[in-house]
Amino acid sequence: MKFKKAIAVVDDEILFRKGIKGLLAEFKHLEVIIEAEHGKDLLEKLRVQQPDVVLLDIQMPVMNGIETTEALRKRYPKLKIIIITSYGNKELMFSLIEKGANAFLTKNTDIKVIVKAINQVLEKGYYFDYETSQAMVAGIIESNKPKPSFKKPKLSGRELEVLKLICKEHTNREIADILCLSPRTIDTYRENIIQKTGAKNVVGVAFYAVRNKLHDFAELTRH
Repeated sequence: MKFKKAIAVVDDEILFRKGIKGLLAEFKHLEVIIEAEHGKDLLEKLRVQQPDVVLLDIQMPVMNGIETTEALRKRYPKLKIIIITSYGNKELMFSLIEKGANAFLTKNTDIKVIVKAINQVLEKGYYFDYETSQAMVAGIIESNKPKPSFKKPKLSGRELEVLKLICKEHTNREIADILCLSPRTIDTYRENIIQKTGAKNVVGVAFYAVRNKLHDFAELTRH
């Protein structure tokens, strides 16, 4: 029997939290283990148990979603963050993804798409729908130089191969099969790439690849 993936829902609206929890209960591989009304509440509850994915609102009292994303990336770098909000402007999407969010969805998103996003960030590290992809394109076009958080690393030939396969949405196991290496070795390459590029997660690695013209953006964002 496979273990369920643990979910945290962070939103100051109790009806939204309960609604998401009820909808996700229909999917047997997922379980909401934490409900929190703001970022500070979440951080306190994470001391007791940790989920695999956080569904996070932006506009909240005490500690908003932007502050929470930054705090989670520092304290729990491997935790997956999916922003679910009523505010869907491109600048905000691009900013939050750069801060370390793995996906960005609006609150009118169908529950099946939310589940798809959860599954994909767990498997591949990110999920981009059409609107998010467009926000990334717009943000990258306006950003003529790398952000301060991105270093100028020298990646090895093998690291470049892994980087390009990540951008083509291959999982670790698929990359391992393609390169005839073990999944554990690919994990090591992935961590080395994240460290060298100064990225917060594989989304940041994708940004690095696009900014340095290491891969075609159309392939990076296709579904």
